[in-house]
Amino acid sequence: MTTSQRSVSSPAVPDYTEGIKKDVAEIKFLIHDLRVEGFINEILHYHVTLNTDLEIYNIVQAQILHAADVQELKAKFSVMRKALQSYSNAVMSFSPDRTVLLLGRRYVDAIHQVCELILNPLWGRSDQVLSFLPDEARSVRWRRRYRNSIRWLYGVHFRIEAFLEEQEKPGIREEFDIAEDIRNFTTDVVMGYVVEKSEARVELQLHQLDAAILIGRRPRFRRTYFNLIMNGVDAMSGRKAGVLAVSTCIEGDRVALRVRDDGVGMTADKIQQLLSDRPTLDGELHSLGFVFVRQTVAEFGGDLSIESTVGKGTTITVRLPYLPGRTVAHLDPTRQDKYRLPPRFRSSPEETAGLKSLMDDALFAGAGAPAPRPVKPAQPDASRARQSSNQQRPCGKLVFEAYQKSQAQFPGSIFGIAVTENDRVEMFTVKPYERDWNISHEDLSPTYFQATHRGRIEEDELKKPFVILKPPQSMQEYFEFKEVPEADRGPELFTRMVRDECIRIARKLIATGLEPMIPVHLASASRYFTAPAELIGSEPFPLELMARQKLSIEEVA
Repeated sequence: MTTSQRSVSSPAVPDYTEGIKKDVAEIKFLIHDLRVEGFINEILHYHVTLNTDLEIYNIVQAQILHAADVQELKAKFSVMRKALQSYSNAVMSFSPDRTVLLLGRRYVDAIHQVCELILNPLWGRSDQVLSFLPDEARSVRWRRRYRNSIRWLYGVHFRIEAFLEEQEKPGIREEFDIAEDIRNFTTDVVMGYVVEKSEARVELQLHQLDAAILIGRRPRFRRTYFNLIMNGVDAMSGRKAGVLAVSTCIEGDRVALRVRDDGVGMTADKIQQLLSDRPTLDGELHSLGFVFVRQTVAEFGGDLSIESTVGKGTTITVRLPYLPGRTVAHLDPTRQDKYRLPPRFRSSPEETAGLKSLMDDALFAGAGAPAPRPVKPAQPDASRARQSSNQQRPCGKLVFEAYQKSQAQFPGSIFGIAVTENDRVEMFTVKPYERDWNISHEDLSPTYFQATHRGRIEEDELKKPFVILKPPQSMQEYFEFKEVPEADRGPELFTRMVRDECIRIARKLIATGLEPMIPVHLASASRYFTAPAELIGSEPFPLELMARQKLSIEEVA
């Protein structure tokens, strides 16, 4: 493994500094960032499914009205796809700049019209129509995923609106808090993208977020941050499980934004390619995100560095000057929610509780004290309520049987499990992948999905089963679940407890019927296990290998 590090302070691409070249580059950057087609496909598919459910359950009047809505969406989506094809053809055939600019704007306008239609409260009427359908209807079960796509589309709409505002009023600068902006933008938009794009295999973690007031074009900063997230997700596209960590930290007169992934990593040549000037953007449809990042970092007066190890991951650091002495109290309150989702589309308290506590966990050195923990729902999770009967359940056998029963196109099973220090199963829940529903751990165990170990069994390229195991996401929720006194809590204890529980879970799954040699991908393995090398050096490893590791109490003995 080789580690490479490079930095750049004031990059520029010669052909977009002014005039029509600059206009063409800006429209290319925007289109590259939007990545909207897949989400609109999801929304269209959902509404087609909803209309089918209305027909199946004989809700005639609502079905007729909704069918007209679906046809309207299909028509606008068709216009959008044709506009994308025309724009792409123009770019790849090196058409004149004015042609590329015209067709690019036409495509953006088509996306904007689709957003305006879908986000109009009077269109679709899905919330009202769903009340007529039974819980087992596919569209009812898919509603959470649909809302996630809608939240993402709001982010697209905001970015287009901000782009149009920039065109009308170039050079607009405002003050904003980098920590608050990242927190809000991640909650409203970025988290949904990561979940959908990575099929829930990548966890986005917000670590230490130091406040610092920046001045500049706020929408461009958000797009830069989003590009760094997209790069990280793409770098882990071949991984069975991955972690994307984000932090901001004051370092002298700069605030450092770091985005770290545990993906494929980069060679020194690749890093140099990303940080080097390019002679032209003509003919380019792809690989534009980092050019935009470099441009924006330079505009903010910052610098950019990349540190990467092939096979282990990449850390991208953006250091930006901030305004000393300025605080959130000095900001214009009328603009702080300008780019937020409307309250009706923000995640519910149950949906955001896990994310909020994760944000407040302060796992980095020097982080502040966590905020008060959100109140959990009054009703206990059914899987926890059944803990006494779960103690005797053959967890390993049930997990594998659920995988075998799966009727999904790509079969698998999903489970949550917690094992106490005296080897008692205190929570266990399992479900096979369904044919038409991409189930998540939040669906499986909504109250405790942040606090317990989460797992899946899926098939590899050879159709052989393997396990994906993810440790708890939230340190605070984990300690609450384990009833650890507040005075004893801390990152070191969290690491030790989670490591020991990984070992106990491996032993329990084997003891209750899961094949000892089944391959395992363990997320964040290097954080919890420093030895043996085969446990963290190359994945997957046999479940039996993790079961053979010594518990903390066994090492002391």
